[in-house]
Amino acid sequence: MGGHRKLQQYLLKALVAILGLLVVGVALYIFIFPFYPEIKYKFWVKPAVSQIASQTTSGAAVSMLPSAENLDLGNRLIIPKIGVDIPIVDSQNSTWALARGAWRLPQTSTPDQGSNTAIAGHRFKYLPPNNLTFYLLDKLQAGDGLVIVWSGKEYDYQVVESKIVPPSEVSVLAPTEKPTLTLITCDPIWTQTNRLIVTAELVSK
Repeated sequence: MGGHRKLQQYLLKALVAILGLLVVGVALYIFIFPFYPEIKYKFWVKPAVSQIASQTTSGAAVSMLPSAENLDLGNRLIIPKIGVDIPIVDSQNSTWALARGAWRLPQTSTPDQGSNTAIAGHRFKYLPPNNLTFYLLDKLQAGDGLVIVWSGKEYDYQVVESKIVPPSEVSVLAPTEKPTLTLITCDPIWTQTNRLIVTAELVSK
């Protein structure tokens, strides 16, 4: 009997220890994982981009993509610096479109027509890191390269501005003389208080 009781006590202590480790593990996961994209950007992505950028003497965007003929012919937005590779969805229904990719606002232009093409995306929808969200859009700076693949053609853009505006600010959707790409997402993360706007201009097609 004494041996059986000791075995039960041992098993109970082991179970408590295992449960304690699981609780600690889950707590660390919940606390750390949302910040993983920031960590990844700082220690892996940013150094890699800096190294590639240092290998060119021009101010043009550094190509980090295969040739256009090797890309999927579906419409896509690709931002190498922050690991975004997301389908562009055309729809009058924003909820439907944003559940499937990035939404091209229907009142704005398309890359092949010039003017201002505005594309909105979720800042946080899936657990990061994820190539289907604009989680790290705030890391883009003037000179960074973006690519739109539209109807089988590649359009290269270069960031010219990043700013925060209130949701009521619709001037960012206005037509432009230069072919322009306007990216829109929520700011701060997990809120809809403001809008983070990244503007880029076409450099080649």
